[in-house]
Amino acid sequence: MIRLILVMALAASCGSSALALQKFEQYRIMGNEIRSVRFGPQQVEDPATLIIELVSDTSDPREIMLESDGGLDECKLTVEYAIGDASSYVQITVHLTADTMNGVIVTECARISVPGY
Repeated sequence: MIRLILVMALAASCGSSALALQKFEQYRIMGNEIRSVRFGPQQVEDPATLIIELVSDTSDPREIMLESDGGLDECKLTVEYAIGDASSYVQITVHLTADTMNGVIVTECARISVPGY
């Protein structure tokens, strides 16, 4: 079961009365729904790209593309270890309004066991 949770939080700026909008996307992808994971093409000064291909009942590929100004090597390994595992899912959180060059960074990428499986 693929879940995309959009989390938006208002946070007060330090020392200021102005509010800043912070936006996050969170993905929860069951291991048995992941077909493959690979890096996308990297351009100079562009964020790194991770492409997760999902199992599909149709001939059309289903993919999730994640971008991050931080490295995605460890996240790729985490996703690879979860491929085909029905007893765990990968939880990935992306900060879409980060204070980085391109404003996006993966802040969490974890493999989590399904309770009671």
